[in-house]
Amino acid sequence: MVGEPEDAALLANQLTAPCLLIAAPTLDDGFFAQSVVLLLEHGADGTGGIVLNRPAPLDLNTLLQAAGLGKGGHDTRPVWIGGPVTPHAGLVLYRDEGGERYEHDIEVVPGLRLSASMGLLREVAEGQGPQHFGLFLGRAGWGPGQLEKEMAEGSWLTAEPDLDLLFARDADQVWNRALAGIGIDSHHLVRDHVEA
Repeated sequence: MVGEPEDAALLANQLTAPCLLIAAPTLDDGFFAQSVVLLLEHGADGTGGIVLNRPAPLDLNTLLQAAGLGKGGHDTRPVWIGGPVTPHAGLVLYRDEGGERYEHDIEVVPGLRLSASMGLLREVAEGQGPQHFGLFLGRAGWGPGQLEKEMAEGSWLTAEPDLDLLFARDADQVWNRALAGIGIDSHHLVRDHVEA
């Protein structure tokens, strides 16, 4: 039976980062409902990642100007809420286009990097730096064994990272597209859940 301690232990051994965590249609947690998380780290000390499809109530230009970095540009791409942990800390997820490497910069998967560098934000504000990127405020985090327990309860599905989902501007479609990528029709599942 799913939910038993041995199921959580099995999931702990199978879960590897990086991967996508896709909220199951039955997950009704306010923040994580219909979310897609890029899982960045998973180990004995816990699990962390960034939510890919929670838009913040401001655009990139507004945020950069508020941080004293903007020059009155018109970059209206969304800023994302990466999770409820350290919500004022920014992370930039960007495609590796063969350009400069930044401090506090790590490779997530080949062709994709993550940085907390102010130098990168300064370049973005000046219209330089990577062309394909997302700015995330905060991150998602789970304590030791917490995510495995949620997975054993059926709250999360996993998939390989899909670079096409990472910089989508249509947050409402990211969850549906992530589920479709693993062969699940979200509309059918949600309808069955409601009728049950």
